[in-house]
Parts: sequence; structure tokens; C-alpha cells
Amino acid sequence: MVGCQGEIGTACAMAAAAATQIFGGTVTEVEYAAEMGMEHHLGLTCDPVMGLVQIPCIERNAFAAARALDASTFAILSDGRHRVSFDEIVQTMKQTGLDMAKEYRETSVGGLADVVLKKKKK
Repeated sequence: MVGCQGEIGTACAMAAAAATQIFGGTVTEVEYAAEMGMEHHLGLTCDPVMGLVQIPCIERNAFAAARALDASTFAILSDGRHRVSFDEIVQTMKQTGLDMAKEYRETSVGGLADVVLKKKKK
């Protein structure tokens, strides 16, 4: 229902939270890192080329791994106060997924998947 924003955002959030804990962050910093990891993937289309979890999925996960470390560092170096809670981001992601057009929710008929398909037909 939420596509790549859920897959990539959740993976980034978990990695950011884990890194923050490993680096000695507080519970508040751990939550902040997880919130950032998910927040910055809201609205990400899920448009796998030919229905395979390869393009652009592999690259998206690699970039999210780096972003997780960035979120962890930011959370630890900040004062830990933030305006949006992790629970609010989870609810927002769900609503965003419901609001997205079906072409962008792992159907392989929109976005990058559509561009590549049209290119192959030429």
C-alpha cells in the first residue's frame, strides 16, 4: 500500500535508529534519527522496472543506507528536539500511500518503469 517509501523509508529509519544507539545516542536521539530516516522518503514512488526489485530498488536502498548514517549524525549532534514524532511520520506515510496514484504503488506501470518500457518499445 505504501510502496518504496515504506520499504526504503522503514529500512533507513531502522538503520538510523540502530546507528544512533550504537554510537551512544539517547532514546530521544534514537527516535529522532528514525523519524528523519522515514520522513525523507515520504512520497517516494514505487516504480520497479519490469516488476523486478532491481532498478531502481537496489540503488535506492544503497542511498538510504548512507542517509541513515546522516540522520544518526544529525540526531546526535542536534539538541534532540524535533517537531514531528516517529508515530506521526508512520501515520503520515500510511496516508501518503493511500493518496498516491496506483501507478506509483508497485504496479510497474508508472514512473521509471513506464519510461523504460516506452524506451524498449521504440
